[in-house]
Amino acid sequence: MTGRPDSETTDFLVLGGGTSGCVVAARLLAAGHRVTLIEAGPDYGSLIDGSWPRELLDAAALPLDSHDWGYCGVGAGGQPLRYERARVLGGCSAHNGCTQTAGWAGDYDEWAAQGSVGWDAASLSEDFEHAMDALRLRFYSEEEIQPFHRAFIDSSVDAGLNYQHDLHQLDGAQGVGCAPVNVVDGMRMNTAFAFLDAWRSSPELTVIDRAHVETVLIQGGTVAAVGARYRRDGQLHVARADRVVLCAGAYGSPEILLRSGIGPAGHLSDLGIPNAVHLPGVGENLQEHPAVHLEYAGSAELASALADFAATQWLPEEQTVVKLRSPHADGPFDLHVYPWIEPDADLEHGWRAVFPVSQLRPRSRGTVRLRSADPDAAAVVDPGFLSDPGAADLGSLRFGLNWITTNIVEGTMSRFLGHALHDLAQYRDSEVDEWIRRHHTHYWHPAGSCRMGAETDPMSVVRHDGSVIGVEGLTIADASIFPDIPRATPALPVVVVAERIARFLLDGHR
Repeated sequence: MTGRPDSETTDFLVLGGGTSGCVVAARLLAAGHRVTLIEAGPDYGSLIDGSWPRELLDAAALPLDSHDWGYCGVGAGGQPLRYERARVLGGCSAHNGCTQTAGWAGDYDEWAAQGSVGWDAASLSEDFEHAMDALRLRFYSEEEIQPFHRAFIDSSVDAGLNYQHDLHQLDGAQGVGCAPVNVVDGMRMNTAFAFLDAWRSSPELTVIDRAHVETVLIQGGTVAAVGARYRRDGQLHVARADRVVLCAGAYGSPEILLRSGIGPAGHLSDLGIPNAVHLPGVGENLQEHPAVHLEYAGSAELASALADFAATQWLPEEQTVVKLRSPHADGPFDLHVYPWIEPDADLEHGWRAVFPVSQLRPRSRGTVRLRSADPDAAAVVDPGFLSDPGAADLGSLRFGLNWITTNIVEGTMSRFLGHALHDLAQYRDSEVDEWIRRHHTHYWHPAGSCRMGAETDPMSVVRHDGSVIGVEGLTIADASIFPDIPRATPALPVVVVAERIARFLLDGHR
Protein backbone atom coordinates (compact mmCIF):
# COMPACT_ATOMS: atom_id res chain seq x y z
CA MET A 1 0.00 0.00 0.00
CA THR A 2 1.09 3.59 -0.35
CA GLY A 3 2.56 5.41 2.59
CA ARG A 4 1.92 8.72 4.28
CA PRO A 5 2.95 11.86 2.40
CA ASP A 6 6.67 12.57 2.54
CA SER A 7 5.98 15.77 4.47
CA GLU A 8 4.11 13.98 7.28
CA THR A 9 5.99 12.73 10.36
CA THR A 10 4.96 9.52 12.08
CA ASP A 11 5.79 8.47 15.63
CA PHE A 12 7.89 5.44 14.71
CA LEU A 13 9.42 4.33 11.43
CA VAL A 14 10.27 0.61 11.39
CA LEU A 15 12.75 -0.34 8.68
CA GLY A 16 12.32 -4.02 7.85
CA GLY A 17 9.16 -6.07 8.26
CA GLY A 18 10.86 -9.36 9.05
CA THR A 19 10.79 -11.56 12.13
CA SER A 20 11.55 -8.67 14.49
CA GLY A 21 10.00 -5.76 12.59
CA CYS A 22 6.47 -7.18 12.72
CA VAL A 23 6.81 -7.67 16.49
CA VAL A 24 8.13 -4.15 17.13
CA ALA A 25 5.46 -2.54 14.96
CA ALA A 26 2.66 -4.46 16.69
CA ARG A 27 3.85 -3.55 20.19
CA LEU A 28 4.14 0.15 19.29
CA LEU A 29 0.68 0.12 17.73
CA ALA A 30 -0.75 -1.55 20.83
CA ALA A 31 0.52 1.41 22.83
CA GLY A 32 -1.40 3.83 20.61
CA HIS A 33 1.41 5.11 18.39
CA ARG A 34 1.45 5.84 14.67
CA VAL A 35 3.76 3.40 12.91
CA THR A 36 5.06 3.23 9.35
CA LEU A 37 6.57 -0.15 8.47
CA ILE A 38 8.79 -0.36 5.37
CA GLU A 39 9.52 -3.80 3.90
CA ALA A 40 11.65 -4.58 0.84
CA GLY A 41 9.61 -7.63 -0.10
CA PRO A 42 5.93 -8.08 -0.81
CA ASP A 43 3.14 -7.84 1.72
CA TYR A 44 0.48 -10.42 0.89
CA GLY A 45 -1.96 -9.01 3.43
CA SER A 46 -3.36 -10.69 6.49
CA LEU A 47 -3.70 -14.45 6.71
CA ILE A 48 -7.47 -14.33 6.22
CA ASP A 49 -7.02 -12.49 2.90
CA GLY A 50 -5.88 -15.81 1.42
CA SER A 51 -3.22 -14.29 -0.84
CA TRP A 52 -0.07 -15.82 0.63
CA PRO A 53 1.95 -18.18 -1.64
CA ARG A 54 1.56 -21.82 -0.78
CA GLU A 55 5.29 -22.42 -0.27
CA LEU A 56 5.43 -19.78 2.48
CA LEU A 57 2.49 -21.34 4.28
CA ASP A 58 3.43 -25.02 3.97
CA ALA A 59 5.37 -25.88 7.12
CA ALA A 60 6.38 -29.32 5.85
CA ALA A 61 9.38 -28.03 3.85
CA LEU A 62 11.78 -25.07 3.62
CA PRO A 63 10.99 -22.62 0.76
CA LEU A 64 14.62 -21.51 0.37
CA ASP A 65 14.36 -20.63 -3.32
CA SER A 66 11.39 -18.32 -2.76
CA HIS A 67 11.59 -14.61 -1.87
CA ASP A 68 15.36 -14.72 -1.29
CA TRP A 69 17.62 -11.67 -1.02
CA GLY A 70 20.37 -13.42 -2.98
CA TYR A 71 23.33 -13.00 -0.62
CA CYS A 72 26.29 -15.20 -1.58
CA GLY A 73 29.78 -15.89 -0.31
CA VAL A 74 32.40 -18.58 0.10
CA GLY A 75 33.22 -21.12 2.77
CA ALA A 76 36.50 -21.93 4.49
CA GLY A 77 37.57 -24.09 1.54
CA GLY A 78 36.56 -21.55 -1.09
CA GLN A 79 33.30 -23.33 -1.92
CA PRO A 80 30.40 -21.12 -3.01
CA LEU A 81 27.69 -20.64 -0.38
CA ARG A 82 24.25 -19.10 -0.50
CA TYR A 83 23.18 -17.12 2.54
CA GLU A 84 19.41 -17.34 2.18
CA ARG A 85 17.42 -14.49 3.78
CA ALA A 86 13.70 -14.02 3.19
CA ARG A 87 12.55 -10.86 1.41
CA VAL A 88 8.87 -10.78 2.38
CA LEU A 89 6.74 -9.48 5.21
CA GLY A 90 7.41 -11.81 8.13
CA GLY A 91 11.01 -12.28 6.95
CA CYS A 92 12.71 -15.52 7.86
CA SER A 93 9.84 -16.48 10.14
CA ALA A 94 7.98 -17.05 6.85
CA HIS A 95 10.87 -19.19 5.60
CA ASN A 96 12.15 -21.25 8.49
CA GLY A 97 12.03 -24.92 9.45
CA CYS A 98 9.62 -24.05 12.28
CA THR A 99 11.79 -25.71 14.96
CA GLN A 100 11.95 -23.20 17.81
CA THR A 101 14.63 -23.44 20.49
CA ALA A 102 15.63 -21.08 23.29
CA GLY A 103 19.28 -21.95 23.86
CA TRP A 104 21.05 -22.03 27.21
CA ALA A 105 20.66 -19.61 30.12
CA GLY A 106 24.40 -19.09 30.46
CA ASP A 107 24.62 -17.45 27.04
CA TYR A 108 22.19 -14.70 28.01
CA ASP A 109 23.79 -14.31 31.41
CA GLU A 110 27.03 -13.62 29.55
CA TRP A 111 25.30 -10.88 27.53
CA ALA A 112 24.45 -9.17 30.81
CA ALA A 113 27.95 -9.71 32.18
CA GLN A 114 29.41 -7.98 29.13
CA GLY A 115 27.46 -4.80 29.86
CA SER A 116 23.95 -5.42 28.51
CA VAL A 117 22.01 -4.83 31.72
CA GLY A 118 18.73 -6.71 32.00
CA TRP A 119 19.51 -9.34 29.37
CA ASP A 120 20.28 -12.18 31.80
CA ALA A 121 18.26 -15.40 31.51
CA ALA A 122 16.17 -14.73 34.61
CA SER A 123 15.08 -11.36 33.23
CA LEU A 124 14.27 -12.88 29.82
CA SER A 125 12.37 -15.97 30.93
CA GLU A 126 8.96 -14.29 30.90
CA ASP A 127 9.67 -12.81 27.46
CA PHE A 128 10.38 -16.30 26.12
CA GLU A 129 7.07 -17.52 27.52
CA HIS A 130 5.19 -14.65 25.88
CA ALA A 131 6.98 -15.22 22.56
CA MET A 132 6.08 -18.90 22.56
CA ASP A 133 2.44 -18.09 23.26
CA ALA A 134 2.28 -15.46 20.53
CA LEU A 135 3.79 -17.79 17.92
CA ARG A 136 1.29 -20.45 19.03
CA LEU A 137 4.06 -22.98 19.52
CA ARG A 138 2.92 -26.55 19.90
CA PHE A 139 4.60 -29.87 20.62
CA TYR A 140 4.36 -32.99 18.50
CA SER A 141 2.48 -35.85 20.10
CA GLU A 142 4.10 -39.28 20.03
CA GLU A 143 1.69 -40.33 17.26
CA GLU A 144 2.77 -37.38 15.08
CA ILE A 145 6.47 -38.32 15.00
CA GLN A 146 7.04 -39.78 11.56
CA PRO A 147 9.06 -43.02 10.99
CA PHE A 148 12.38 -41.43 9.97
CA HIS A 149 12.47 -39.25 13.07
CA ARG A 150 11.26 -42.04 15.31
CA ALA A 151 14.24 -44.11 14.14
CA PHE A 152 16.55 -41.15 14.78
CA ILE A 153 15.24 -40.87 18.35
CA ASP A 154 15.72 -44.62 18.91
CA SER A 155 19.28 -44.51 17.57
CA SER A 156 20.13 -41.49 19.75
CA VAL A 157 18.74 -43.18 22.86
CA ASP A 158 20.73 -46.32 22.00
CA ALA A 159 23.79 -44.03 21.92
CA GLY A 160 23.13 -43.01 25.52
CA LEU A 161 21.18 -39.76 25.15
CA ASN A 162 18.06 -38.99 27.16
CA TYR A 163 14.78 -38.59 25.29
CA GLN A 164 13.47 -35.20 26.44
CA HIS A 165 11.50 -32.40 24.82
CA ASP A 166 13.30 -29.51 26.53
CA LEU A 167 14.60 -27.46 23.61
CA HIS A 168 12.37 -24.55 24.65
CA GLN A 169 13.84 -24.47 28.14
CA LEU A 170 16.79 -22.28 29.13
CA ASP A 171 18.11 -24.98 31.47
CA GLY A 172 17.85 -27.78 28.90
CA ALA A 173 20.64 -30.34 28.70
CA GLN A 174 22.24 -32.75 26.25
CA GLY A 175 19.65 -35.11 24.77
CA VAL A 176 17.31 -35.84 21.86
CA GLY A 177 13.76 -34.68 21.33
CA CYS A 178 11.32 -32.63 19.31
CA ALA A 179 11.27 -28.88 19.68
CA PRO A 180 8.03 -26.91 19.75
CA VAL A 181 7.03 -25.63 16.32
CA ASN A 182 5.26 -22.53 15.00
CA VAL A 183 2.91 -24.74 13.00
CA VAL A 184 -0.88 -24.50 13.05
CA ASP A 185 -2.75 -27.13 11.00
CA GLY A 186 0.30 -27.65 8.80
CA MET A 187 0.78 -23.90 8.25
CA ARG A 188 3.87 -21.88 9.18
CA MET A 189 2.85 -19.24 11.72
CA ASN A 190 5.10 -16.29 10.87
CA THR A 191 5.35 -13.08 12.91
CA ALA A 192 3.25 -11.12 10.42
CA PHE A 193 0.33 -13.42 11.24
CA ALA A 194 1.12 -13.76 14.94
CA PHE A 195 1.68 -10.08 15.71
CA LEU A 196 0.78 -7.69 12.90
CA ASP A 197 -2.53 -9.11 11.63
CA ALA A 198 -4.40 -7.88 14.71
CA TRP A 199 -3.53 -4.29 13.68
CA ARG A 200 -4.17 -4.48 9.94
CA SER A 201 -7.29 -2.31 10.14
CA SER A 202 -5.73 0.29 12.41
CA PRO A 203 -5.52 3.78 10.87
CA GLU A 204 -2.28 4.21 12.82
CA LEU A 205 -0.49 1.56 10.69
CA THR A 206 1.00 2.17 7.27
CA VAL A 207 2.78 -0.69 5.53
CA ILE A 208 4.96 0.23 2.56
CA ASP A 209 6.04 -2.98 0.81
CA ARG A 210 8.41 -3.62 -2.11
CA ALA A 211 10.38 -0.61 -0.87
CA HIS A 212 14.18 -0.77 -0.61
CA VAL A 213 15.62 1.39 2.17
CA GLU A 214 18.73 3.17 0.95
CA THR A 215 19.77 5.22 3.98
CA VAL A 216 18.66 6.53 7.33
CA LEU A 217 17.99 10.24 7.08
CA ILE A 218 20.45 11.99 9.40
CA GLN A 219 20.00 15.52 10.70
CA GLY A 220 23.21 17.38 11.40
CA GLY A 221 24.21 19.16 14.54
CA THR A 222 23.09 16.69 17.18
CA VAL A 223 23.45 13.76 14.69
CA ALA A 224 19.89 12.48 14.90
CA ALA A 225 17.89 10.04 12.78
CA VAL A 226 14.73 11.73 11.51
CA GLY A 227 13.58 9.29 8.85
CA ALA A 228 14.76 7.21 5.91
CA ARG A 229 15.16 7.34 2.16
CA TYR A 230 13.68 4.44 0.25
CA ARG A 231 13.09 3.51 -3.37
CA ARG A 232 9.76 2.12 -4.57
CA ASP A 233 8.72 1.52 -8.18
CA GLY A 234 11.87 3.31 -9.30
CA GLN A 235 11.05 6.48 -7.37
CA LEU A 236 12.98 7.84 -4.40
CA HIS A 237 10.87 8.74 -1.34
CA VAL A 238 11.47 10.05 2.16
CA ALA A 239 9.65 8.84 5.28
CA ARG A 240 9.97 10.95 8.42
CA ALA A 241 9.51 9.94 12.04
CA ASP A 242 10.20 10.94 15.62
CA ARG A 243 12.12 7.68 16.06
CA VAL A 244 13.62 5.19 13.59
CA VAL A 245 13.84 1.47 14.41
CA LEU A 246 16.12 -0.64 12.24
CA CYS A 247 14.99 -4.26 11.90
CA ALA A 248 16.77 -5.33 8.70
CA GLY A 249 18.69 -8.28 10.15
CA ALA A 250 22.33 -9.26 10.52
CA TYR A 251 23.15 -8.33 6.92
CA GLY A 252 20.66 -5.56 6.20
CA SER A 253 21.05 -3.49 9.35
CA PRO A 254 24.82 -2.96 9.00
CA GLU A 255 24.36 -2.32 5.27
CA ILE A 256 21.88 0.50 5.93
CA LEU A 257 24.03 1.98 8.70
CA LEU A 258 27.13 1.96 6.52
CA ARG A 259 25.34 3.55 3.56
CA SER A 260 24.12 6.20 6.02
CA GLY A 261 27.67 7.06 7.08
CA ILE A 262 27.49 5.25 10.41
CA GLY A 263 30.40 2.84 10.83
CA PRO A 264 34.19 2.49 10.52
CA ALA A 265 35.54 5.77 9.15
CA GLY A 266 38.25 4.10 7.09
CA HIS A 267 35.88 1.74 5.29
CA LEU A 268 33.44 4.54 4.54
CA SER A 269 36.22 6.82 3.31
CA ASP A 270 37.37 4.15 0.87
CA LEU A 271 33.86 4.15 -0.63
CA GLY A 272 33.47 7.91 -0.70
CA ILE A 273 30.72 7.91 1.94
CA PRO A 274 30.85 10.86 4.38
CA ASN A 275 31.28 9.62 7.92
CA ALA A 276 28.49 10.90 10.18
CA VAL A 277 29.46 8.77 13.20
CA HIS A 278 32.61 6.68 13.59
CA LEU A 279 31.39 3.32 14.98
CA PRO A 280 34.08 0.73 14.25
CA GLY A 281 31.86 -2.17 15.36
CA VAL A 282 29.31 -1.78 12.55
CA GLY A 283 29.63 -4.84 10.31
CA GLU A 284 32.14 -6.53 12.63
CA ASN A 285 31.52 -9.51 14.95
CA LEU A 286 29.42 -11.37 12.35
CA GLN A 287 28.68 -14.91 13.52
CA GLU A 288 26.99 -17.89 11.93
CA HIS A 289 26.56 -21.51 13.00
CA PRO A 290 28.78 -23.57 10.65
CA ALA A 291 27.32 -26.92 9.61
CA VAL A 292 28.35 -30.09 7.80
CA HIS A 293 25.90 -32.50 6.16
CA LEU A 294 26.08 -36.25 5.64
CA GLU A 295 23.56 -37.35 3.02
CA TYR A 296 22.19 -40.76 2.04
CA ALA A 297 19.75 -42.18 -0.43
CA GLY A 298 16.58 -43.34 1.25
CA SER A 299 15.90 -47.06 1.21
CA ALA A 300 12.80 -48.83 -0.09
CA GLU A 301 11.83 -49.45 3.54
CA LEU A 302 11.97 -45.72 4.25
CA ALA A 303 9.82 -44.89 1.23
CA SER A 304 7.26 -47.48 2.26
CA ALA A 305 7.17 -46.30 5.89
CA LEU A 306 6.74 -42.67 4.86
CA ALA A 307 3.96 -43.52 2.42
CA ASP A 308 2.08 -45.46 5.08
CA PHE A 309 2.45 -42.58 7.55
CA ALA A 310 1.44 -39.90 5.02
CA ALA A 311 -1.72 -41.85 4.19
CA THR A 312 -3.20 -40.91 7.56
CA GLN A 313 -1.14 -37.94 8.91
CA TRP A 314 0.69 -34.78 7.94
CA LEU A 315 4.31 -35.63 7.02
CA PRO A 316 6.86 -33.00 8.09
CA GLU A 317 10.38 -33.33 6.75
CA GLU A 318 12.07 -32.00 9.90
CA GLN A 319 11.11 -32.81 13.51
CA THR A 320 13.93 -33.93 15.81
CA VAL A 321 17.04 -32.30 17.25
CA VAL A 322 19.97 -33.71 19.22
CA LYS A 323 21.81 -31.41 21.62
CA LEU A 324 25.32 -32.79 21.86
CA ARG A 325 28.36 -31.84 23.92
CA SER A 326 31.77 -31.94 22.23
CA PRO A 327 35.14 -31.76 24.06
CA HIS A 328 35.25 -28.06 23.05
CA ALA A 329 31.95 -27.13 24.74
CA ASP A 330 31.78 -24.24 27.21
CA GLY A 331 28.34 -25.27 28.42
CA PRO A 332 25.99 -28.27 28.58
CA PHE A 333 26.00 -28.68 24.77
CA ASP A 334 27.56 -26.99 21.75
CA LEU A 335 26.19 -28.97 18.78
CA HIS A 336 22.85 -29.54 17.11
CA VAL A 337 22.18 -32.57 14.95
CA TYR A 338 18.92 -31.83 13.12
CA PRO A 339 18.12 -34.45 10.45
CA TRP A 340 15.55 -34.14 7.72
CA ILE A 341 14.28 -35.98 4.66
CA GLU A 342 13.51 -34.43 1.29
CA PRO A 343 11.96 -35.76 -1.94
CA ASP A 344 14.51 -36.52 -4.65
CA ALA A 345 13.18 -37.80 -7.96
CA ASP A 346 16.69 -38.70 -9.13
CA LEU A 347 17.08 -41.36 -6.42
CA GLU A 348 15.68 -44.85 -6.85
CA HIS A 349 13.23 -44.71 -3.96
CA GLY A 350 12.48 -40.99 -4.20
CA TRP A 351 13.90 -39.81 -0.87
CA ARG A 352 17.11 -38.24 0.40
CA ALA A 353 18.11 -38.37 4.09
CA VAL A 354 20.23 -35.53 5.46
CA PHE A 355 22.14 -35.54 8.77
CA PRO A 356 23.56 -32.07 9.51
CA VAL A 357 25.66 -31.20 12.52
CA SER A 358 26.17 -27.56 13.47
CA GLN A 359 28.51 -25.80 15.89
CA LEU A 360 26.34 -23.57 18.07
CA ARG A 361 29.02 -21.48 19.78
CA PRO A 362 31.47 -20.55 17.03
CA ARG A 363 34.65 -18.79 18.06
CA SER A 364 35.16 -17.53 14.51
CA ARG A 365 34.07 -14.02 13.60
CA GLY A 366 33.45 -12.34 10.26
CA THR A 367 32.30 -9.10 8.67
CA VAL A 368 29.65 -7.38 6.57
CA ARG A 369 31.23 -4.81 4.25
CA LEU A 370 29.86 -2.67 1.44
CA ARG A 371 31.08 -3.22 -2.11
CA SER A 372 30.20 0.36 -3.00
CA ALA A 373 27.90 3.19 -2.02
CA ASP A 374 25.34 1.88 -4.54
CA PRO A 375 22.26 0.72 -2.54
CA ASP A 376 21.58 -1.98 -5.15
CA ALA A 377 25.00 -3.60 -4.66
CA ALA A 378 24.70 -6.40 -2.07
CA ALA A 379 27.25 -6.30 0.72
CA VAL A 380 30.23 -8.63 0.95
CA VAL A 381 29.24 -11.15 3.61
CA ASP A 382 32.08 -13.14 5.18
CA PRO A 383 31.25 -15.07 8.39
CA GLY A 384 34.92 -16.11 8.71
CA PHE A 385 33.98 -19.78 8.96
CA LEU A 386 36.44 -22.04 10.82
CA SER A 387 38.97 -19.21 11.23
CA ASP A 388 39.32 -19.33 15.02
CA PRO A 389 43.01 -19.71 15.97
CA GLY A 390 42.42 -22.68 18.28
CA ALA A 391 40.44 -24.62 15.63
CA ALA A 392 37.71 -25.35 18.20
CA ASP A 393 34.97 -24.84 15.61
CA LEU A 394 36.59 -27.43 13.37
CA GLY A 395 37.14 -29.85 16.25
CA SER A 396 33.51 -29.63 17.35
CA LEU A 397 32.24 -30.41 13.85
CA ARG A 398 34.66 -33.34 13.58
CA PHE A 399 33.32 -34.73 16.84
CA GLY A 400 29.73 -34.35 15.60
CA LEU A 401 30.45 -36.12 12.32
CA ASN A 402 32.03 -39.03 14.15
CA TRP A 403 29.03 -39.23 16.48
CA ILE A 404 26.63 -39.41 13.53
CA THR A 405 28.56 -42.07 11.63
CA THR A 406 29.14 -44.19 14.74
CA ASN A 407 25.76 -43.93 16.44
CA ILE A 408 23.17 -43.03 13.83
CA VAL A 409 23.88 -44.33 10.35
CA GLU A 410 25.19 -47.62 11.72
CA GLY A 411 22.41 -47.99 14.32
CA THR A 412 18.65 -48.42 14.23
CA MET A 413 18.48 -45.89 11.40
CA SER A 414 20.48 -48.07 9.01
CA ARG A 415 17.41 -49.87 7.62
CA PHE A 416 16.16 -46.57 6.23
CA LEU A 417 19.41 -45.65 4.48
CA GLY A 418 20.84 -46.67 1.14
CA HIS A 419 24.17 -45.64 -0.34
CA ALA A 420 26.05 -42.56 0.87
CA LEU A 421 25.76 -39.40 -1.22
CA HIS A 422 28.93 -37.94 0.27
CA ASP A 423 32.56 -39.07 -0.05
CA LEU A 424 33.74 -38.69 3.57
CA ALA A 425 34.36 -42.44 3.90
CA GLN A 426 37.11 -42.17 1.28
CA TYR A 427 39.19 -39.86 3.45
CA ARG A 428 41.76 -40.88 6.04
CA ASP A 429 41.39 -39.54 9.59
CA SER A 430 44.10 -36.96 8.93
CA GLU A 431 42.13 -35.62 5.97
CA VAL A 432 38.75 -35.17 7.66
CA ASP A 433 39.44 -31.57 8.68
CA GLU A 434 40.18 -30.63 5.09
CA TRP A 435 36.96 -32.37 3.98
CA ILE A 436 35.02 -30.30 6.52
CA ARG A 437 36.60 -27.08 5.26
CA ARG A 438 35.64 -27.85 1.66
CA HIS A 439 32.14 -29.19 2.34
CA HIS A 440 30.75 -27.18 5.23
CA THR A 441 27.71 -24.94 4.88
CA HIS A 442 25.71 -23.11 7.56
CA TYR A 443 22.56 -23.26 9.72
CA TRP A 444 20.90 -20.04 8.35
CA HIS A 445 21.57 -18.13 11.59
CA PRO A 446 23.60 -14.92 11.01
CA ALA A 447 23.92 -12.59 14.00
CA GLY A 448 26.10 -10.13 15.88
CA SER A 449 27.08 -7.56 13.22
CA CYS A 450 25.88 -4.54 15.29
CA ARG A 451 26.69 -5.89 18.71
CA MET A 452 25.08 -4.72 21.93
CA GLY A 453 27.34 -3.88 24.83
CA ALA A 454 28.76 -1.34 27.22
CA GLU A 455 29.18 2.12 25.74
CA THR A 456 32.79 2.09 26.95
CA ASP A 457 33.53 -0.86 24.63
CA PRO A 458 34.74 0.65 21.32
CA MET A 459 33.23 -2.25 19.35
CA SER A 460 29.73 -1.83 20.77
CA VAL A 461 27.22 -0.44 18.28
CA VAL A 462 24.11 -0.26 20.47
CA ARG A 463 23.49 0.18 24.18
CA HIS A 464 21.50 -2.29 26.28
CA ASP A 465 18.25 -0.67 25.10
CA GLY A 466 19.11 -1.03 21.41
CA SER A 467 19.82 2.68 20.89
CA VAL A 468 22.67 3.34 18.46
CA ILE A 469 25.66 4.94 20.13
CA GLY A 470 26.27 8.48 18.87
CA VAL A 471 22.98 8.80 16.95
CA GLU A 472 19.86 10.23 18.59
CA GLY A 473 16.53 8.73 17.61
CA LEU A 474 17.89 5.50 16.11
CA THR A 475 17.40 2.00 17.57
CA ILE A 476 18.19 -1.50 16.30
CA ALA A 477 16.02 -4.51 17.21
CA ASP A 478 17.11 -7.68 15.44
CA ALA A 479 19.71 -10.48 15.51
CA SER A 480 22.48 -8.08 14.56
CA ILE A 481 22.64 -6.83 18.16
CA PHE A 482 23.41 -10.27 19.70
CA PRO A 483 26.81 -9.87 21.42
CA ASP A 484 27.38 -13.61 20.97
CA ILE A 485 25.06 -15.95 19.14
CA PRO A 486 23.13 -18.19 21.55
CA ARG A 487 23.16 -21.97 21.12
CA ALA A 488 19.69 -21.89 19.61
CA THR A 489 17.76 -21.53 16.40
CA PRO A 490 17.47 -17.75 16.69
CA ALA A 491 13.88 -17.02 15.57
CA LEU A 492 12.56 -17.30 19.13
CA PRO A 493 15.41 -15.22 20.65
CA VAL A 494 14.85 -12.59 17.92
CA VAL A 495 11.18 -12.28 18.93
CA VAL A 496 12.36 -11.86 22.53
CA VAL A 497 14.79 -9.13 21.44
CA ALA A 498 12.02 -7.35 19.55
CA GLU A 499 9.63 -7.52 22.51
CA ARG A 500 12.26 -6.17 24.89
CA ILE A 501 13.48 -3.37 22.63
CA ALA A 502 9.87 -2.34 21.99
CA ARG A 503 9.41 -1.91 25.74
CA PHE A 504 12.56 0.21 25.95
CA LEU A 505 11.23 2.36 23.09
CA LEU A 506 7.90 2.84 24.83
CA ASP A 507 9.54 3.69 28.14
CA GLY A 508 11.72 6.27 26.40
CA HIS A 509 8.82 7.74 24.43
CA ARG A 510 6.81 8.27 27.59
